[in-house]
Amino acid sequence: MDDEMGNHYVTTGDSQLRVAFVPEVSEIIPDSTALWQVRARNEMYRPQVWTAAFTDETPPEIIAGLTAALDADVTNSNWERHPYLTRNDHPDVVWDVMRTAGWQVSVDGLRAKATSPDGLASFAYRPPSTYGRRPVPRSEAWRATVHTSPDARRPLWEADFHSATPAHLVASFAKALINPAPLTRESVTLPNECRAHARPLHEPIAERAPAAPTPLDIRRVQAARARNIRTSDSTLRWSTTSQSPSVTASRRTAAGRHR
Repeated sequence: MDDEMGNHYVTTGDSQLRVAFVPEVSEIIPDSTALWQVRARNEMYRPQVWTAAFTDETPPEIIAGLTAALDADVTNSNWERHPYLTRNDHPDVVWDVMRTAGWQVSVDGLRAKATSPDGLASFAYRPPSTYGRRPVPRSEAWRATVHTSPDARRPLWEADFHSATPAHLVASFAKALINPAPLTRESVTLPNECRAHARPLHEPIAERAPAAPTPLDIRRVQAARARNIRTSDSTLRWSTTSQSPSVTASRRTAAGRHR
């Protein structure tokens, strides 16, 4: 569903899961902090079990890695088992995904961080705390951060996951994050910071599928064929009568003399 502000919401029938696209102030999600929001709860009016949030420039293809896993969980759930609500305290499944892709994973006590080979992206886990230089709330224990250059002051986009988010869902997001397949965008939609990383796509002409003929194309071909037929017929008629009457008469006189 959507509202008059242009926000869009997808909710399961039991209201346990909600995926929201919230570009404007929302009455349904009044405390939204990012463009994309995912929220899970045991019952409609109960507190949220976990949340995930993605800022504006987060590629939708990466968010789709999470929503596809959620869809699979909803399909496989029943009245006594809800995989998307069951906390999984095995974050190693996330780090295994990153290591397989060549990311560098470092562990410091309960904290862990994976860094991409180019150093522009990181995915970290910090257990919730109420002490230190920056207390970490449960709503952002997992954080993915992507920069456009090593000296960028601000990240291009960020994603936060609540500490109770099932690890297999975080791993699904991680798989989409490390996917090396390029993302296609029209140049006018690219943030200026991303233009240095963009590459133009030139589709080989030989590989382009032939365009289906339009009704106008068909009429033009039919008209051209009709013109060719008329021209051919007129040429034949002209060739059989092109001789002048005097030439024809002289030939008949010569034939009479031979007889």
